Amino acid sequence: MKGKAVLADVDATVEKDLASKYDVKGYPTIKLFSNGEFLTEYSGARDKDGFIKFIERSLLPSVVELESAEKVDEFLEQHKDATSYVGVKLGDDLGAAFKKLSFSLRDVMPDKVFFGSVADAATAAGAKALSAAKPADNVVAVVKTGGEDVEIYDGKKEELEKWVRFNAIAAFGEISRDNSQLYTTAGLPVVLTFLDSKNPDAKVKDMFTKLAADKVSEGKALFAWADKEALKSFQDYLGLTGKDPAVAIYSFQKDTKFVYDGDFTEDALSKWIKSFVVGDLKPTMKSEPVPEATDDPMKVVVGDSWKDVVQDASKDVLIMQYAPWCGHCKKAEPELEKTAARLASVGSVVVAKMDATLNDAPEAYKAKGFPTIHFFPSGGKDSIEHSGGRSADDFVEFIKEHATTKFEVPDADAADDKEDVEEEKKDEQEKKDEL
Repeated sequence: MKGKAVLADVDATVEKDLASKYDVKGYPTIKLFSNGEFLTEYSGARDKDGFIKFIERSLLPSVVELESAEKVDEFLEQHKDATSYVGVKLGDDLGAAFKKLSFSLRDVMPDKVFFGSVADAATAAGAKALSAAKPADNVVAVVKTGGEDVEIYDGKKEELEKWVRFNAIAAFGEISRDNSQLYTTAGLPVVLTFLDSKNPDAKVKDMFTKLAADKVSEGKALFAWADKEALKSFQDYLGLTGKDPAVAIYSFQKDTKFVYDGDFTEDALSKWIKSFVVGDLKPTMKSEPVPEATDDPMKVVVGDSWKDVVQDASKDVLIMQYAPWCGHCKKAEPELEKTAARLASVGSVVVAKMDATLNDAPEAYKAKGFPTIHFFPSGGKDSIEHSGGRSADDFVEFIKEHATTKFEVPDADAADDKEDVEEEKKDEQEKKDEL
């Protein structure tokens, strides 16, 4: 790309203010700038070919200037199998938002969405595809696949992105790693089924295509399918492991899921979706079996025991939601174990952990990242999210500061000695079990 584009990297752990300014929350984060202005974030393949294609697309005009009505019709005919947007004499605010969207969507859905612009309403109205819609100045027209469905947007620039993204999504299309951003930012839950992309079940596909076409969700949910092999981990996360057909409604915004367990008929599915639309469905909560009670200082919580343990109003409770693969969690867990051992004699305090990949917390306490640590003061007071240090001393100090039931921290050396004794007993028992 030498001579065509500048490629650069930034150490965000050093340039913290810069990373904060551009909302960098994970690594690597790859962003495109043009003339000093941020245009879009890259979410494609992390390989050389993916980067090159992205940059080469970015060097082309994202919005095609259409000088005549004939050019408008040619443009729409050329892209009849995609979704096309035509801006009509857009003002500064709407025009800037339109151009920025054209860059970001072109990256997310190459060859699926196209953007054009015309100088005035008379030119747009002269095009056969747009004549019936009678577009005015400062509006955006969308022509969906097949060229039969034309809608006009004449709202505020703040709502343009939501409208464009909604119309860019197929009535019942595939959600994949490459286009997932479209669905995660659309602001709507998704009625989702998992199929074998190489040999999809025709009955399932036809049924969902018809449900989407009939608009049974009343515009309050999208319809999509996902490859059961490529997105197996996502299917498992939704609690659909081993289900065939596998169907759920999932909200990316709230991280809530509704698993379908009814008869696989069009009528039954339609009624289920309509129940969701009117708010009659309760989210499906994932949970491992409730563990047997033990004397271990650290308590293990699952989805089904959250309310009884974590929201026990008679206790001050610190709980860490973790993921087994999370490096930060692996560092924090031994410190939490030490905290639990040190406070084991304090009857008013509970220290607990929960594997959030296998169990769901209530919506208000869902983990947004790992580890997520909450403290629930006794007496039913509002929870407090812990964002400080993660050493045992840090945890103990945090609990002592926020606990409703005040206590004196037991001597650390005595607690450590007790922990050593417990560990020795555990080792002895393991040796006996082995024998």
